[in-house]
Amino acid sequence: MIDRVQAKQEGILIDEFLIKVSPDDMFLYLEVDPKNPVIINSLREKWEKISAQLKENKIIGVLEDPDFVDNMLIVAKGVAPKNPIPERIELFEKFLPLLKEDKELEERCKEISEEEAEDLRDLCQKIICVKSGEAIGRWYPSIPGTPGVNIWGDPIEPPPLSEKPSFTLGKNLYIDEKDNLIKAKESGVVVIEKDVIEIYPEYTLKGDVNFSTGNIYFSGKKLTIQGDIKFGFKVICEGELELQGSTENKVYIDVKGSFVCQGIIRGEETKVKVKGSAQIKAVEFAIIEIEGNLTITNYLIFSKCTVYGNIIATSGKGIIYGGEIKCSGNIEAKIFGNESHTPTKIFAGYNPELIEPYKKALKEEMKIKEVLERLEQGIKLGKKLKKYGKLSEQKEKILLKLEEEAKKCYNALEKLKDEISNLKKLIAEYKSRTIRILDKVYAGVTLGITDITYTLNEDKSGPLTFYLEADKPSFKD
Repeated sequence: MIDRVQAKQEGILIDEFLIKVSPDDMFLYLEVDPKNPVIINSLREKWEKISAQLKENKIIGVLEDPDFVDNMLIVAKGVAPKNPIPERIELFEKFLPLLKEDKELEERCKEISEEEAEDLRDLCQKIICVKSGEAIGRWYPSIPGTPGVNIWGDPIEPPPLSEKPSFTLGKNLYIDEKDNLIKAKESGVVVIEKDVIEIYPEYTLKGDVNFSTGNIYFSGKKLTIQGDIKFGFKVICEGELELQGSTENKVYIDVKGSFVCQGIIRGEETKVKVKGSAQIKAVEFAIIEIEGNLTITNYLIFSKCTVYGNIIATSGKGIIYGGEIKCSGNIEAKIFGNESHTPTKIFAGYNPELIEPYKKALKEEMKIKEVLERLEQGIKLGKKLKKYGKLSEQKEKILLKLEEEAKKCYNALEKLKDEISNLKKLIAEYKSRTIRILDKVYAGVTLGITDITYTLNEDKSGPLTFYLEADKPSFKD
């Protein structure tokens, strides 16, 4: 048996070859000039004997063929331990922007043209959401290290596994054991903060929607924006939205819940769609569609507004003027119109899904009747000529064609009459809606219930109610 201490100090002498031990006991080697053919040939001739002797002395990892490394000829190698692999999380591509901040992109966005900015507003998204059950990435469990062994056969333990993983998961995330995917328990904003990944169903943006945030596509319970929505940006919100600031022009807002806002202002090209009810302090020059009720806490001016519930503007200034307001329910406000007699159209009981098809059907009916009138004149003349034998064969064919077209018109009219009749019945249910004027309505304002309108030619003071009595516009105190 080889004496380890002596071997490390003096080496192992086999025949004329002095084999040395590495300081870490991980390999045996000879210091040989690789260009010396005499020594190399001699070693090859005696390698079988040397190899056998090393193995007899329990040396581990004796090589079948010695291996040159620099000026060392390695004859035996131990097995190094394999380091452990700590657990890790690999985020999917959608969520990678959360790990890095592209300041260059943000600065570039501020300097480019409006056409280019349209695309970059999506590229620089910083608020990224996940839906309930959606995977944000994959979890890879830790793999323990494998022990090694030196040339003496002594085991070498691998280094310990790091106790702290690179990320920890918050309460709204879980690992699906079937596929190790990291999934959301609730819909919300994905946030990485202090090495913790969490989902926030209710999220507050402490600032504006601009190039530092990009367009926002929110899924969750509630999104609160403490600043403004700047020019050209979108906020698509599947949940409640509270905008504590206001909007600039060309903003698009789509809310699948309730909406509270300080102001939709400077909004000639701003569009707002809300599935639920909305409470807005001030609206200027905007296109708004609300499926629930709309409460205005100051004013609504120069806007195109469609509301499927009621409109209430009884607090603050309570003014509505300019533009066109179509409301399926009742309307109540302090003041309608203004001293400048700005043209203003305000409809209650106006359901666009009924009124628009009804108007279209009436136009179509009128168009068909005009065509039918001309056809009937031609048919009448043709029959008269035929009666007196003055209708040629060619003209008789034309008469038949006219009669065929007239028949088509009669059939189309019958269908339209049924459609108009059904729509009238449905529209009649909305004729009980009212417009309540608390303080004043100015001349020049057109008030309407369903499709029946009345334009005021003088100012009227409130409180009074505009309503229909036997389909006639009327006022009552």
